[in-house]
Parts: sequence; C-alpha cells; structure tokens
Amino acid sequence: MTALPPLSRPDPSSPATCPASLPGDCSDLPQTGLSVAYIQAEEFLLSLVNYEKQPPPMCADTEGWHLREFSRMLAGMGHPERAFPILHVAGTKGKGSTTRFLSTLLMAQGYKRVGSFTSPHIEWFRERIALNNQPVSEAAFVDALEAARAVLPQHPGEGFRTTFEVLTAMALDFFRRERCDAVALETGMGGRLDCTNVAVARLALITAIGFDHQKVLGKTLGQIAREKAGIIKPGTGVALVGPQPLGRMRLVGRVAREQAAAAGVPLEIYDARRDPIRRAQASQHGFELDVAVGGKVLRRVPFPMLGSHQLDNLRAALMALEAFARLEGRAVDPKGVRRGIEACRVPGRLEVARWESPVLLDGAHCPLSARAAGQACAEHFPGRDMILVLGMMADKKIEAILSNLRRFGGAAQVFAYTAPSPRACPEETLARLARRHFPWVEKCGTMEKALEHALAAQSRRPGALVLCTGTFYGIAQARRYLVSRGRIPPNTGEQG
Repeated sequence: MTALPPLSRPDPSSPATCPASLPGDCSDLPQTGLSVAYIQAEEFLLSLVNYEKQPPPMCADTEGWHLREFSRMLAGMGHPERAFPILHVAGTKGKGSTTRFLSTLLMAQGYKRVGSFTSPHIEWFRERIALNNQPVSEAAFVDALEAARAVLPQHPGEGFRTTFEVLTAMALDFFRRERCDAVALETGMGGRLDCTNVAVARLALITAIGFDHQKVLGKTLGQIAREKAGIIKPGTGVALVGPQPLGRMRLVGRVAREQAAAAGVPLEIYDARRDPIRRAQASQHGFELDVAVGGKVLRRVPFPMLGSHQLDNLRAALMALEAFARLEGRAVDPKGVRRGIEACRVPGRLEVARWESPVLLDGAHCPLSARAAGQACAEHFPGRDMILVLGMMADKKIEAILSNLRRFGGAAQVFAYTAPSPRACPEETLARLARRHFPWVEKCGTMEKALEHALAAQSRRPGALVLCTGTFYGIAQARRYLVSRGRIPPNTGEQG
C-alpha cells in the first residue's frame, strides 16, 4: 500500500493559517490559533465522502455493506468499541441533547471519565468527541486521526470510508485510550445502518421520532421508527423508548417491542403515569423542577435549558440513567441527580448568546425541532416579537418548518441567507417560501449580513428577540460573528 503522508505535529505555540499544499479549500475554516496539524486533520476529513455535505443515494446500502466494511476497519484498530460500556442514542429529535444530558448525569453520579460522541459540531470537528463534556484537544484529535488513517483503504478499488465513519472510529479510539468508564454515543442518521451501530450497546435509547431524511430512512413514520429501532440488537443490555410526540407512542412502542422481542432484549417504554418530573415552572432562564428519583423527590431543581421539549429529553436521560445503574448494580445518588440537572447545557440548542435584547442560537432543522423552538420562545419570552435569521438545507421539509415557526413562534421580520453548504437552499428560494408564511422577509446573502440586519431591526423594536435557526451550518457562523464582537466567550475547554 502507498502510505498516506503524515500530518504535521501540533505546536500550541505556533498558530498557523492553512498551508497551500493541503487538499480542499480552507476558506470555511476561521484561522484563529489553530495548529497546522489540526487544520490538516480537518481538511483531510473534509476531503472524504461526506454525506453531511452531500446527501447519500436514496435507500442506499440496504444490506449493510458499509456497516460490514466499517466493522472490518475497527477490527484493524483492535475493536476499540469493545473497551467500554456504551449508551447508544437514536431518534429524530432530541438525541443530541439527550446524549449530552446523559453524559452530564453520569459525571454527577461519580463516573470519572465519561466519553460522548455527538453531531453535528458548531465550529470544529473536535467538538464532536468529548471527555467529561470537554472537546478533545487538537493534539489528541490528530493522534486519533492518525490511528484511523492507518487502516483506511488507500486505493480506489478498496472502497472508501466516509467523514462520519472516520470520526466515529477516531472517537472510539480516543475513548479507549482514555479508559472511559462509560460512553454516550449518538447515531448520525437512522440507526440500523448507521456506523455507530457496529457497537453492541449496554443500553439503547430511542428519543422522539418524526419526519427527517425520508429519502434514506423511508417515507412513513413506521419505516423511520424501524430504522431507529435497529440499534436494539442481540447482546444489548436493555432498550428504552423515551417520550414521543402526541399520538406517536403507540406506533413507536409497537415497532420497538417487535425489534426487542426479535433480539431478545428487555424493553422499557416511558409511561407518563410514572413521570420523574413532578413539577416544571418555566422562567426566562429555563425551568425550576421537582424531580422524583431514587425514592426521593428533589425540590426546586434549576434546569438551565429552554423549551418544554428539553424536559422530554431530560426524562429520557433520567430513564437511561436509572436503567444503566441497574445494569451496573449501582444505586442512583439523588444529590448527584440534582447536580447533574443543574449542570445540563447544550451548545446550539436554544443557546442564549445574549440575555439583554435576547439573541438565541438554535439548530432546528426539521418540523419537530422548529415547532419546539417556536414554542420555547413563546414560553420563555412571552409577548415578544421574534426576528428570524434563517438559513436551511434544500433537502429538508422547508414548508413544514416555516409553518411551525410561524404557528408556534410568530415573527415580525425574517432575514434569509444561503447557508455555507452544497446542500443549502438558495436565499432566493428560501425567501420566496418564507413570504408565504411571514409578512416581512429580506434576502441577505450571508449569515453575517443577516444577523447584522436582524440586530439593527431589534434595536428598533424594544423587547424583540432574535432567533438564528434552520441549520447548524449557520449557527457556527453566527457564533463566530457574536464571539468576534464580544457577545459570547469562545469555547476553549479541551481534553486529551
């Protein structure tokens, strides 16, 4: 085989811009204190087949060829996925937040080294791989990539691995090196054929099911639910179904029961009659909760997340925490649950970038998420006008998303832009569709220009809030814009 050229080694004292010899285009990577090796690592990942940038073929790989080949790749790395207990999370909405909540709750229970793998990232690929909720360091990220590159196909006839597959392999290798006590692992798309499903999980959790990625996962909720439930397989310790949107629990529960029965896996389904959240009082800064856990009721627990949908995600995470504790033969510490709930935070999910004259960042990109975002703004900021900064992917259910944002949130003005992705919906198309739902829509070209115009409009509307939403690709740009103007601090935490 022809050896791949080595990456330059990171030198934290020598930030650099993108070297001219690197593959791809560095224009979308802001040059702020990055090592040459880390920039090379990101560019290498971006040079691979990337289904986040270009949608996969319709109903491709129905027999799991990619999964088998990815399993062979992990075998070449010594099967890192077998080195720690995995809590596997799949779903249409809430799986990222639930994964983050779960890792936070595990840390608060005394687990010393908790890994988590989530997607997408806000600014850097390394955000996806975290130890104790802190992103992997640039140096550790490069080391993990070198380990994965050593077993990659190196000739066209040997097939290919995607960006997400390599990131998954990197994460699993990093978690093994760090001797993690537990790992919360979020699926990328679907579940049955997602590359994360090479691992046999100690616990499999299904969050809310809805419509998304229908060209790949299926056109009906039943088909989508079956793909998600594919993470329940022989060897799984226990399977859970978390809260579902109104009217969908019967369908999702039936699919999960069939899958669990076929796999010989015990199944637990959320029952509202045994809701662990006994009381939830909304405020501008989140919720105050009464929570039943471990035979006790915790009173007045602060939960610093916006939106009632996050309560469902917390319910799912609490279900998983208690089920995992039973599997491990551990008791749940109620005081630890309180500490964990108080510490729950998820970047880019109704993240408040500024409280006075509120600016919110949210990656809602499906109808369920858009409905949740709109409802959350009305719940936590009642009576305020909403100004939308909106970019979206062309392959999403744009009309349904716009309808939900209008119905549940309302908006005084909309500033549309073309998101930085080959899959993006052009601003002209997005603005045309938005005018069917909103009275005032302006095309702005870029996220920076759209946000600038939105902030100016907000200054003329006392009490109005700005919501940047529609895609995580735009959230990254909005965050950078706000950080550059001192609105929010940069995320500098790292591990490894």
